[in-house]
Amino acid sequence: MDLILRNGTIVTANDTYEADVGIKDGKIKQVGLDLESAKKTIDVSGMYLLPGAIDAHTHVDVEFQGQRSVENFHSGTVAAACGGVTTLIDYALPGPGQTPQQTIETWHAKAKNKAIIDYGFHIAIFEPNDASIQQIPDVIAAGHPSFKIFMMGTFEQNIEGYLDMMAAVGRHGGLVNLHVEDACCLNYLAKRFNAEGKYGAKYFADSRPRLAEGIAATRAIGLAQITETPAYLVHLSCEESLESVNRARGKGQVVYGETRPCYLHFSREKMMEENGVLYAGWPPLREADQMEILWQALESGVLQTVATDHDGWSLQQKKTFNKVDEILAGMAGLETMVPLLYSQGVRKKRLDINRLVEVTSTNPARLFGLYPRKGTITIGADADIVVFDPNAKKTIRAQDMHSAADWDPFEGWVVDGWPRMTLSRGEIIVENGKVLGLPGRGQLLKRKKFSESEARL
Repeated sequence: MDLILRNGTIVTANDTYEADVGIKDGKIKQVGLDLESAKKTIDVSGMYLLPGAIDAHTHVDVEFQGQRSVENFHSGTVAAACGGVTTLIDYALPGPGQTPQQTIETWHAKAKNKAIIDYGFHIAIFEPNDASIQQIPDVIAAGHPSFKIFMMGTFEQNIEGYLDMMAAVGRHGGLVNLHVEDACCLNYLAKRFNAEGKYGAKYFADSRPRLAEGIAATRAIGLAQITETPAYLVHLSCEESLESVNRARGKGQVVYGETRPCYLHFSREKMMEENGVLYAGWPPLREADQMEILWQALESGVLQTVATDHDGWSLQQKKTFNKVDEILAGMAGLETMVPLLYSQGVRKKRLDINRLVEVTSTNPARLFGLYPRKGTITIGADADIVVFDPNAKKTIRAQDMHSAADWDPFEGWVVDGWPRMTLSRGEIIVENGKVLGLPGRGQLLKRKKFSESEARL
């Protein structure tokens, strides 16, 4: 063995047990007690060994409304690794006239010399024309089987093209990811609020109400049924959309739901504070009672994954816009997702630790064509392992975090439990807060088709 992690407690989606892990050539080669000697042995007594988390919803290096995020694929993946995330799947957004293949090339150019962890791309389609749709089979075959639709903006004008796109994705074994907020509702309310001079964060949540999310979720599920396409609904925030997902899954439709940490940890009251604009996102934060509803949905299986929708904006950028339809959406979260889920979820008995692994690692791996290479600790898998100290106590401060953003939404929170070490393909890339992984070591992942993956959750 190249490395043995000795005396740890292995946690998978199904089991928790004490064992050693033997690693060779970047893979897990042995799991058991009293393993043979290795070039290097690390005693991890008292630590959990978790499969590296997979954040399946990020915007690490993005341009929007004339702003480019201060984050890039180096700072973003360093933050991820320090928080126990060993794989991310970023949303590749096309420029004007770009085809899916050109979009992949653009995003890969951003990442390949900077990322310290492995990564993949979901391909967003803004113009569902013949040229884009014709490339779908080749893009899926090349290892990029997931595509994104935003049900806002010009969605209504392009609905027929999006139906053709969804059908093509389903026919060729892919998965459609949908941002579910109803364009008609959002456009109407933004126009009304702007006319009435209702600007700023305090009006933001009302400009994108829960009903708009629920309407879009129901419609998205219906469109997926008509086009015979599996659907993954991103960043769900409220009971209106959860009810649609639960109802469809109960009838056997292939539909999945994701939520974000901010919806579990914050209510819309944050938007009323002096710096409320920092907490703006699509969809917005909801009423306090929705937080517990989301925790219950996560624990019960109504929701399948947690992902950050990470955006690394600066304070100045977040405060640039004031109209409800222009306020810059998004916040950093890659470094804090796993520790907060442990501290606020496992320690408070909202989730057990196996479910934490399931929703942050195993389920994303299965849904997005990476299992069992990633998402679990088993012989033959990549040695993406997080040595997690359940007794570590850490106060979150932006100055100590590794995102390029100069603020953190969880500033001042005290967290129980934090990663001590992160391994990616057997290489120690973070140890006791020190970043050891070099820029460019991360690999672009070729993922299996949804139709060929172990994704029936």
